Amino acid sequence: MKVYELRNNDSSMDLTTIDWEHELVSDFNGDTKGGIWTPTKVKTLYKKKYNDFPRLLIGITIMKETVKEVFEAFISREAEFLPLIHDELELYVVNVTNVLDCVDWTRSDVRTFSDGEWADFNKLVFDFSKIPDDTYMFKIKETATVKVFVTDLFKKVVDEHKFKGLNFSVVYDSEFTQEKEEEQQRLYDAALEEIERNKGQEYTYDAARELVDQGEAMASGPWKMQLNQHGQFLQGELLKDLSYQWMIPAYIPPVLLLKSWHKIKKSEI
Repeated sequence: MKVYELRNNDSSMDLTTIDWEHELVSDFNGDTKGGIWTPTKVKTLYKKKYNDFPRLLIGITIMKETVKEVFEAFISREAEFLPLIHDELELYVVNVTNVLDCVDWTRSDVRTFSDGEWADFNKLVFDFSKIPDDTYMFKIKETATVKVFVTDLFKKVVDEHKFKGLNFSVVYDSEFTQEKEEEQQRLYDAALEEIERNKGQEYTYDAARELVDQGEAMASGPWKMQLNQHGQFLQGELLKDLSYQWMIPAYIPPVLLLKSWHKIKKSEI
């Protein structure tokens, strides 16, 4: 079995909401919302190339009606479909309510607060024996508000119907042995060493940010920042599969403000 973190393609339509007080922008933690949900209006921010899975907020999955009609037969026991209002498309939030206790705590690398409570995963590994074979979508309680996971069954439906707009590059594989994990880490470390080895002049964050506005891409270790094709500022983090996870940051983590930055080749985003 393979599991993917559900992420939008950079070419997916971007949406924005009209009502920032609506239930849409609250936490989707795996609880049902059908009893309190009222459709709210969203609008297109950037049309881009794909609209099967438009992008709105982290941790929220949105489907076009034609996609929903296909997936209803597969995921109705794992999620509920909450209607949105859009001027051109029939859209639905897919509220995933299937929350599984399937973390492999022995192989996962956990970051904790000073009191010992869970804070985040530096590395997440699944116990696949706790993921039923017929699973399509699920969450785990630790990251339920920000991450949705889908299996290769979900990906198969997407591929068979040629739906566009998702990135399936991040994978958790039941056949990913300890040896393969160590090899992946070796390649990741080598990629970071290559970035460091080829850096030239270094800049403060403020100076680097000005260069980004002038069209440069800047890097600091696994972190990267640049403008996309629409001129939006994006922040990226190098993942273990050597792809970058991009986001429009709501704020800049203070630790990044203290780092030294250098020029690097731009990504196509």
